[in-house]
Amino acid sequence: MTEPTQYERNEAEAITPYSMHVSSRYLELTKKKLELTRLPRELELPDVRRWEHGTPKAVLEPLLDFWLEGYDWRAAEAQFNSSLPQFRTTITIPSATDDSATHSLRIHFVHKQSKHSNAIPLLICHSWPSSFIEVQRIIDALTNPQSLPGFGEGAQQAFHVIAPSIPGFGFSDASSALDFGLRETAGMFDGLMKRLGYSQYVAHGAGCICRALALRHSKNCLAVHTANPSFTEPSRKEGTMAYLKYRIAKLTKGKLPLLSFGYVPTELQSQRKNEHAPDTQGSLYSDRPHDLTLHRLYSLRPQTLSFSLCDSPVGLLAALLDVIHTRVPSGSPLTSRSRSPFLSPVELEMQDARFGLTNERVRISNRLSTTTSVTLNILNTDRLSGPESSLRWLRQAHLDTTASDWNDYCAVPLGISSFRARNSTKTTPLMWGSTSWQIGWVKRHQRPATLPAWEAPDLLVLDLRECFGTFLSHGKLANLPHVAS
Repeated sequence: MTEPTQYERNEAEAITPYSMHVSSRYLELTKKKLELTRLPRELELPDVRRWEHGTPKAVLEPLLDFWLEGYDWRAAEAQFNSSLPQFRTTITIPSATDDSATHSLRIHFVHKQSKHSNAIPLLICHSWPSSFIEVQRIIDALTNPQSLPGFGEGAQQAFHVIAPSIPGFGFSDASSALDFGLRETAGMFDGLMKRLGYSQYVAHGAGCICRALALRHSKNCLAVHTANPSFTEPSRKEGTMAYLKYRIAKLTKGKLPLLSFGYVPTELQSQRKNEHAPDTQGSLYSDRPHDLTLHRLYSLRPQTLSFSLCDSPVGLLAALLDVIHTRVPSGSPLTSRSRSPFLSPVELEMQDARFGLTNERVRISNRLSTTTSVTLNILNTDRLSGPESSLRWLRQAHLDTTASDWNDYCAVPLGISSFRARNSTKTTPLMWGSTSWQIGWVKRHQRPATLPAWEAPDLLVLDLRECFGTFLSHGKLANLPHVAS
């Protein structure tokens, strides 16, 4: 095999502008499939239990109608191309299992630089089943602090924003390697940051990619911020000190500041209510967040599932709705919250009234339309590369999290934003994460948000500024720009 020439190497390393464009034939075929959709029959269940068996027909059917009659992909495509500066470049990393092999893939990414001198590089990592378009509502405020005034630490902190697509998602090439997972994705993203000239950076994301970056590339990824994380209860085996702090905080009910160690009474009360529940951890009926269970189920047999999801856009929509709906814990195993991001306008009005909110019907209708469009945008960007590639990646990602060193303590500082769960008082204590992270910043919000970048973009932006601004002022981000005066 001949070595690539210098010209070929330069071509491979080039960063080229990219614009989204889906062929008209693809859109026409999708419309035909939507028109030919045959929806299954379902049981008649009371409203509070209608998500028990998965996505209800009453929720999916209006979205199918909207997809056919009201959704405009070309308009969404034009908006993404105008608001998100997109590029592609080829990144090559060594194989983790074969010293003589490499992974070489074209990576699609959004890159918007700030004009502010204090800007620091921020790598935003989406998760499954989302996509790079998560950054659309936060990118301008992150690059230009004046567009969303803030207060306190890091109020004027600016960022250079980089938001890549996971290989096999959106417009990034999929890997044909069976073992391409979190480690390789982190390597690709770290290589991309170096290609762009960012030798050191901070990261934000809700999935496991940020942890892989912090574990494997701690000299480059200097800090991480996440939202609505899920942690396991501390044990003596994982960390004696973290375990003792939790037991002391639990004993004092988190009411003594010097002995709370970051725990709050509401989190500890939530755990006490479930102490006598049946031990079903790891089973389908466990009282853990259902999205973790769904992720496992979807990743177990990716090829079998792909035959239906690849051919049926409505099937993929149903799967996406189910995952988003179960992103936060419910009150009891396999029962759903009565409120969801995909209710009809009338249902939204009734639910808001129950929560003491007085929203006008017009605003509610707009909210439904916006949420539906966002869901379809995420779905369509995922469909372009084929759901089979993202499901294969998900399978390997889950296998990677079972590695013996995955839960090792990571000294990279972690910031956490926690948003209230809809119709649920059950929360995972954030300080449980201290067994595997150096938790350096925490903010708890009362506003409910399953997908903060879409549902609470203002709060997420302010949190990112404050979190990384705090880390900067405390000297935890060496060699990055100083906080602006």
